[in-house]
Amino acid sequence: MWKIVTVGGIFLSLVGVLLGIAWWEGWIAPAWSLRHAELAGELRDRGTVATVGRPPWSMRGLETPFANANRDPGLSAALTSASPARVVTALAVGHYDGLLVRDDGPAQHSGTVLSALQSMHPVDGLHALCLDDSAVLYESTPAVDISADDARRMVSIVRLVLSGASAPPERIFPETLRRAQPVEIAVIVREGHEPLIWSSTRGGSIARALLDVTYAVLDRWSTRQQEHYGRLREALTTRMVTVAVFYDKGVLASRTPDFLRRVAPRNVYAVGYDRLSDWEYELPPTPWQPAGDPVAVLNALTREHGVPSPGYLRSELTLYRFRALQMIEQSPGGPVEIYDPREGPSEGVPRSIPAHLPGVRRQRYSPWRPKP
Repeated sequence: MWKIVTVGGIFLSLVGVLLGIAWWEGWIAPAWSLRHAELAGELRDRGTVATVGRPPWSMRGLETPFANANRDPGLSAALTSASPARVVTALAVGHYDGLLVRDDGPAQHSGTVLSALQSMHPVDGLHALCLDDSAVLYESTPAVDISADDARRMVSIVRLVLSGASAPPERIFPETLRRAQPVEIAVIVREGHEPLIWSSTRGGSIARALLDVTYAVLDRWSTRQQEHYGRLREALTTRMVTVAVFYDKGVLASRTPDFLRRVAPRNVYAVGYDRLSDWEYELPPTPWQPAGDPVAVLNALTREHGVPSPGYLRSELTLYRFRALQMIEQSPGGPVEIYDPREGPSEGVPRSIPAHLPGVRRQRYSPWRPKP
């Protein structure tokens, strides 16, 4: 009997050693560690990351150095203030390469930047790179800032090119629009409030992406649409143009319905997915209409584009939420409103940004409420 016990013990020890080596070399991974695979991927190869709350257990083995934000007086004070700019400054002063915030507990310090981060609300100057049901990774990012003059110029260029004019050279765009930065821009032609045709393009600058997406919309004006609406240049005389700059695009690592609805409020965010380089999305919310329910939207998008069951739950899809700074014509060739849905750290109310120029109308936006 003792021989059987001895042999069994040696065998189990050998299996344990082999499993340990396989885990250490990364050949296998425990099932619980896969829950945070996207978040762990974003954390790899980073410098010191400040943390609010303990990092999830599956991330303890990462080589990324973590620093408790409570041990940095400047960062701790900034997080418990109502000023996102103070947090951005504190992250820069501390040379942090990100901010990891636990979000699976009750929000602390109501009305502060920290409570907004824990609730996964948008915060100016901080980009939520990856959002999980236990933690969110943020990093500092420059604000998307387009002046009223540039907004009106962008819409005018789109309208001229869609009407048949030659595209202007990039060098005539202001430096703020020519500056090198990865960006995605959508152009939408609307009939009243309803989108008629649209497309989006990614580019190395706002100017480059704007010209590319304008030609993409021009190419999409098909024979069927021409038969119904006439030539595009004629259709534009009674239709409005919207230019949208996508930003604050973050990976949604959890896919439960409750999480998706919590993390993508319909009056602020839209959702979409990447699948084998195909990027599909819903149009962002407008002053007159919120985005769709994120679960229903993702189900509809995957059905429309032939994604096999179980649809958006398939592992090859990467889900995203994103915001959009929109330049919206109020009438064909008329005033332009700059619209950027946001939530403040305490009030949670979207607001539009008025364009202070003659001929550009300010419009107040009331938050959408469900019908009883």
